Amino acid sequence: MDNLKAFFYNTPMNKTHSLRSWILISVCFLILIGSISYYFSNPGSKHNSSQQITFTDVGFDTAITFEANCSKSDFDHYASIVSETFQSYNRLFDQYHSYDNINNVYTINHNAYNKALSIDPELKNLIQIAMNFNAINSKFDCTQGDLLDLWHTYREEGLTLNANGQDGKIPNDQDIKDALEHGGNDKVILQEDTIQFTDPDTKIDLGGIAKGYATQKAKERLEQEGCQEGYINAGGNVVLIGTKSNEPWKIGIKDPDQEASVIEVTSKEPKSFVTSGDYQRYYKANDQIYSHIIDPDTGYPATFHRSVTIICEDSTLADLLSTTLFCMPLSEGKTFLSEHYPDVQAIWIDDVNKDGEKPLFQTREYNIYATDNCKDQIALIQ
Repeated sequence: MDNLKAFFYNTPMNKTHSLRSWILISVCFLILIGSISYYFSNPGSKHNSSQQITFTDVGFDTAITFEANCSKSDFDHYASIVSETFQSYNRLFDQYHSYDNINNVYTINHNAYNKALSIDPELKNLIQIAMNFNAINSKFDCTQGDLLDLWHTYREEGLTLNANGQDGKIPNDQDIKDALEHGGNDKVILQEDTIQFTDPDTKIDLGGIAKGYATQKAKERLEQEGCQEGYINAGGNVVLIGTKSNEPWKIGIKDPDQEASVIEVTSKEPKSFVTSGDYQRYYKANDQIYSHIIDPDTGYPATFHRSVTIICEDSTLADLLSTTLFCMPLSEGKTFLSEHYPDVQAIWIDDVNKDGEKPLFQTREYNIYATDNCKDQIALIQ
């Protein structure tokens, strides 16, 4: 039998078969090597993966994180859309700097009293949205730029003093009262493509709505270009894009005093999440914390909550409402939403020692409340 096997393996036919097998294996090996080489030398391949980038220089005084599940070439295209969108709207809504060939918020605030000033349709639209909302709720007032500038000056000085171990200062009551006098929808004349002020000290401030608007526009442009799964996080303004194939979206709501999240919200739909809190851009004076969110009725920083998170379809509305409800007591905020925006979801985080209704969750530090339409989507992070 051993001789028979030896004879068989040395026949001319078997040698030919072995040669063909060797050639086939070699060809397959070359194809494999070529495929691997092509994959690594062509980042634009259509292989989908989760990719992320954080921009720190596109405006709005915050980092912008974008993540998407797509090919490398598509991601590069989408990322350029996000960058360009935020830079463009930052120039348009900037109240501290002017730019060539554009009448932005800064230009308006320095020139709109002397004459009617031509403005970009989107800028006019956003101002109109803000003014229309103010007509139903005075807690959001984009015409109180003079008041916000006053607090901005003291906050910047206070931050410097705090960094050196010193106490900051606050504006005096008369300065605040005077600044309040220059706000009001009646001092702004919006026509087809122009804006004009009737008070030389009136100023527009879109800080409570502009970032939400820019984030919403970036999302819409990404969807138009084919982005099917991802998100943008613009410093607390989060928009979800598309639906996940295997699991729902899970969004953490930040602990006001820690870097970690205190609760998690589950969403099967690509909603917008915007949080306004007292833990960002604050300074200390008189042994108290003064946040950057100013109540336009009192002229002072609001102290009702540690944070308010709004969840809805549109990031512009979410941004506007989070600022508004931050300046309202819990019961009034819930009533306002039920009467005007019943589909909007909201979450409040208050200090645990604050009086109020029974919370949905309670930790050693916080009472956590929510509208009824989202209570089953919230979980406390232990």
